[in-house]
Amino acid sequence: MDLIDTHCHISHLKKGQKAVIDRAFKVNVTKFVDVVCSVGEIQSSLKLAKQYDFVWSTAGIHPTMLTDKLEEDLGKVRELAKNEEKIVAIGEIGLDYYHDKFPHGQQEAFFVAQLDIARELDLPAIIHLRSSKNPGGNEEVFEDAIRILMREDFKNGVAHCFSGNMIEAEKILDLGLMISFTGIITYENNDVLREVVKMVPLDRMMLETDSPYLTVESRKGKAGEPSDVKAIAEKVAEVKGVPFEEVAQITTANAERFFGI
Repeated sequence: MDLIDTHCHISHLKKGQKAVIDRAFKVNVTKFVDVVCSVGEIQSSLKLAKQYDFVWSTAGIHPTMLTDKLEEDLGKVRELAKNEEKIVAIGEIGLDYYHDKFPHGQQEAFFVAQLDIARELDLPAIIHLRSSKNPGGNEEVFEDAIRILMREDFKNGVAHCFSGNMIEAEKILDLGLMISFTGIITYENNDVLREVVKMVPLDRMMLETDSPYLTVESRKGKAGEPSDVKAIAEKVAEVKGVPFEEVAQITTANAERFFGI
């Protein structure tokens, strides 16, 4: 059964891109969405996507990569996303209270403006939500994101690398968004997140690696790779008590439909 890595950063690798792709193909990971974090990354991602017909790209500005040129930078995101057929989503965008590099109001302004671009171009949004280091911070970032998404009535998105609790997952699902899980669901001490996996219906779920920045339990200490999607799918199957083939079939169909790939 073929699998899709719906969120990786192959274009961030300085070398070994083909080897990473080849290793993924060996475990039937056969499609890749290479996600960008800034305007400056879009061209290198597009170069990769145009080199391989099974790689697609995105356009967006990550909440830790903001600038004081909101209109200029977002104009570039809009122009490229509108004219490049291999750009299949706006992202990754959202809120990051962990690094907290920019005021929350500035993060919200960029987030909302990029949701508007996604709506205008009929593209899905890849949404980054990372909690504060402080107690209660996880609740704050999800509360703010849910408030924004409800106000903007935006449904065509995915909560990427979901790390929230059951209540937050239910609210994301109620908004109509997809939820995407990474290798952190395989970590030994992450029973709470596995309970979320158990609750989220397969038809609302996608799989990703966020590689090379995240990996799976069995490869901790090494860079993540798109091939890790197989281990993530296996853990979902184990947690939900369903066959691996069912997880692969449904999450792959979800990703193909969501991104139009």
